[in-house]
Amino acid sequence: MAEMNSLGKYEIRRELGRGAMGVVYEGFDPMIKRIVALKTIRADQLAGENAETVVARFRREAQAAGRLNHPNIVSIYDFGEDQGIWFIAMEYIKGRELKDYFQANERFATADIVRIMTQMLAALGYSHRLGVIHRDIKPANVFVLDDGAIKVADFGIAHIESSNMTQAGSVIGTPSYMSPEQILGLPIDGRSDLFSAGVILYQFLTGERPFIGSSTATMHKVLEEDPLPPSRFNVQVPGAMDAVVKKALAKRPDDRYQTAEEFAQAIGAAAQRESSSAAEATMIAPADSTVINAPVAKAAIRGAASQPTQGAGAPRPSSASERDSLPKKSQSTAIAIIAVIALVAIGAGAWTMMNRPTADDAKLVQAPAAKPAGQAGAAPGAAPVAPPSKAEPGTMVISAIGFANPNDPRYANDKALLAAELRADSKSQLVGKALGLMLDTGSIATNYDVLRDRLMLKSGNYVTTVVQESAPRLGKDGLMSMTTQAVVNVRALQKSLNQMSRDERIEFIRAGGDPKVAVQIIVGDADAPDVPAQPSQLAENLLKERIKTFGFRTWSEGASDAGQGADFIVQGEARIRKLSMRLAASGVVVSKYALTSWTVKCIDRATGEEIYFNTALPQGMGSYASDGEALKAIGAKIADEFSRDFFLQHFAMTGRRVTLTVEGMPATADDALGRELMGLPAVIMATPRSQSGSRVYDLGLAGAGSEGDLVASRVLKPLNTKLGQACFTLGAIAGDKVTVIFDKGCGDAPIFARLETNPPAGLYGAPASRQKELIKDPEKLRQLNI
Repeated sequence: MAEMNSLGKYEIRRELGRGAMGVVYEGFDPMIKRIVALKTIRADQLAGENAETVVARFRREAQAAGRLNHPNIVSIYDFGEDQGIWFIAMEYIKGRELKDYFQANERFATADIVRIMTQMLAALGYSHRLGVIHRDIKPANVFVLDDGAIKVADFGIAHIESSNMTQAGSVIGTPSYMSPEQILGLPIDGRSDLFSAGVILYQFLTGERPFIGSSTATMHKVLEEDPLPPSRFNVQVPGAMDAVVKKALAKRPDDRYQTAEEFAQAIGAAAQRESSSAAEATMIAPADSTVINAPVAKAAIRGAASQPTQGAGAPRPSSASERDSLPKKSQSTAIAIIAVIALVAIGAGAWTMMNRPTADDAKLVQAPAAKPAGQAGAAPGAAPVAPPSKAEPGTMVISAIGFANPNDPRYANDKALLAAELRADSKSQLVGKALGLMLDTGSIATNYDVLRDRLMLKSGNYVTTVVQESAPRLGKDGLMSMTTQAVVNVRALQKSLNQMSRDERIEFIRAGGDPKVAVQIIVGDADAPDVPAQPSQLAENLLKERIKTFGFRTWSEGASDAGQGADFIVQGEARIRKLSMRLAASGVVVSKYALTSWTVKCIDRATGEEIYFNTALPQGMGSYASDGEALKAIGAKIADEFSRDFFLQHFAMTGRRVTLTVEGMPATADDALGRELMGLPAVIMATPRSQSGSRVYDLGLAGAGSEGDLVASRVLKPLNTKLGQACFTLGAIAGDKVTVIFDKGCGDAPIFARLETNPPAGLYGAPASRQKELIKDPEKLRQLNI
């Protein structure tokens, strides 16, 4: 096919791409002087008994898409056969696949999201009314044109409801975007396409797909798991949009939007509510530029409700470079300055503000971004930054509480120093919590001083963006406190930790153990490409021996415990060719074995991310006298691709999510309990829910072990130590849902008062140097270690 100059009446100009069905060419219709895209079927698809089925499906594509005439759908012009090659002539699209934007991590303004989703749903609504279901809605099939309009492509697996050619039980589509009923092979209707569109909306809002992993894991998640609300990843997503996504991704079709029009209206309404809420927002800026209760500035909605589905009115980029950056540019130009800055009355000094007890003391406030390492801090009066739309790979959002003792003589005549050191301590505790994800608590305690001096006190190297910051608060325990929520670059911190371990010759004990690696190497015959490659235990063993020298545990992929225990899987596929030559003098046939191709990759099991991929043949690979020697060489070469640091730097540090319900706790203790939870070293994040009759918190916990054990040792133990008796006990445990019972007897005033007056629970059992930094009373120091 590469040498063909024409197909039917169409001239072939160049190859555009290759897909599962065949090759796509740029063609030219000389009769009407029009450029077209020519989609063909691969020759091997036509071989064998299924040739008629393949052609029937291809013809059905033309019939299905040919019935559709909509400005947001790629048009089909012709269908035919030439020289045994079947082809479809369709509209030639000048634009980028939505997939390209997502892969480049380009973000979209709310107005652009609404516009693209509205046009895509307009196309689906039209096709559904004609009885055509797309069945493979995904970013690769949505094109953003140069003028901003949207085209939905590839109805090649569309199902015409009146056709009997696609029966129930056939599964066609892309797992990450398929509906539950599609995965199960059940009969589907337009609501399956709407589920797929909901996945794309989720990806718009968060930058991530809601269901990721291997094909099997992804399908399991689609069937069994509800993804986290988008606002958990992107703090700018309003609750109304969370509700839209939740309904779109409902497992049962009856619980979803029933039509594309209904879905589009819900998106527009949620965006309008977001815009109205932002327009009414105000900010209060005190002298230190900390903005109290500041909402995030939202991108203006450019006619979201009335945006033409054709995209004809969309602004046209003026240059190729501008077109390539369309989402970024539209986002930057759409930002509106909505909040009005009001001045704080000057009558109160900074010290008065810090000591004045108010109901707002524990509220989080918007704070300026932390400067990257090596840069000066933000200048006075600098504008606050919006929270990040989502933590970048290798980073995570952490909350921590910093403390300072206002009675320290250094602060007597320098209140600004107190405020500065309080903020610095809060950031150092963020780094300390990130270290808790990586290291065993005993290892942290043993090496606390060096970790503090080398890493925690250099928080500017790792705290990339301060999302929120509370007003300083003077507690009844005599300590000043400040709560900070920020994005922490845990990957950079881990690299520094690894380097420090080498430089200082410190053997840290890793939290939850070292990375666990599964291995799979398959080898096939280069001269028999149709014969499946087979596992090579010889090559796998060489790779596993190398990994074991790092101190890590290994499995063969497919072992009974590998799927549950492995953090990474290293996969290799190689093809070997047997080379034979007859010696003229003796007539002896000599055989050699040579590597002709290979693919090596490493997958992070926690995220499904492919963190390493290489297809370049290694240098120095010659030929070998036997296939065994070739397999040994392959195993050794694959082992050379990986190092100890590679796995440690990619080792996921995500913590454990736990839903904690506290029963029997007096309502008056809500704020105090929330502060205590946030101040515990093992609590990465503590988000309260509003629920009558009990206190419910979504916790992120560091450490290894079951949810119940983590709550008992990392949460209840320090709280009970502070109160002087077992006031909190474990109740029911169901998966990641843990119930805690508060003893009503502890509600008596003398005991209950300790929650406010005793030192923070996070200091009980803390390293001695940390305790002495804050507590100067010898008796209180003694109580901290009883």
